[in-house]
Amino acid sequence: MAITTILFDLGKTLVDFDFEPVNQRLTESSKLSAEVAKQRTKDRYNAFCRGEMTAVEWQKFIETDYNLRMSSEEFRRFWADIFWPIDKMFELAHRTKKHYRQYLLSNTDEIHLPWCMERYAERFEGLLDGMILSYEAGAIKPDRRIFEYGTERFDLVPEACVFIDDLPENIEAARDFGMHGIVITSPAQVESELQALGVRTA
Repeated sequence: MAITTILFDLGKTLVDFDFEPVNQRLTESSKLSAEVAKQRTKDRYNAFCRGEMTAVEWQKFIETDYNLRMSSEEFRRFWADIFWPIDKMFELAHRTKKHYRQYLLSNTDEIHLPWCMERYAERFEGLLDGMILSYEAGAIKPDRRIFEYGTERFDLVPEACVFIDDLPENIEAARDFGMHGIVITSPAQVESELQALGVRTA
C-alpha cells in the first residue's frame, strides 16, 4: 500500500532539547544527586504526559518536591525553555507536506507542546494536519493505545502511514501496529529511508 501519511515525533525529531539545566536546578534546590532527582520525577512525569495531571498540579509537585517557588510564567519558562529546532527536518517536512498528510505523534505535556508551537510558529505553519498528543490520548508511546487513538481520531490507515521517531521501541510499536517506521539518526538518513519507501521528498 502506498504511503499517504507521515507522522513525526516532536523531541529529537523536529526539535532537539537539553534537559540538563532543569535537572541541575532540581538537584541544587533539593540537595539530591542528579540520578535521584531524575528518578523522583520520572513516574510523575509519565502521568503528566498521559494527561493525569494538569500543568498547575505539575508545577505544585515540582515546587513541593524540590523546594522551588515560581510564578506560573517563570515555571513555564524554566520547564520549557530547553528546545531548539532541527532545521533540516523542518525543511524536509515542508517538502513532503506538498504530497502527504502529516501529523505530530508525541509523548509531550501541556507546557512543552504549546511552548514549542508558539516559539517556532513560523516553522510549524502549514506543516501539520493534526496532532496526536499523549496527554490527550491518555497513553504514551510505545503503548498501542496512542496509535489506536490517533488512527481513529484522524481516520488513518496504519499500512499507509510512516512514523519517524528517535526511539527504537516506539518504532517497533508502530510497526507492530501496522505502520512503517524510521528511527531517526539524521535528516539525510530520514530522507533516504523515506525515498526507499516511495515517499516524494521534493
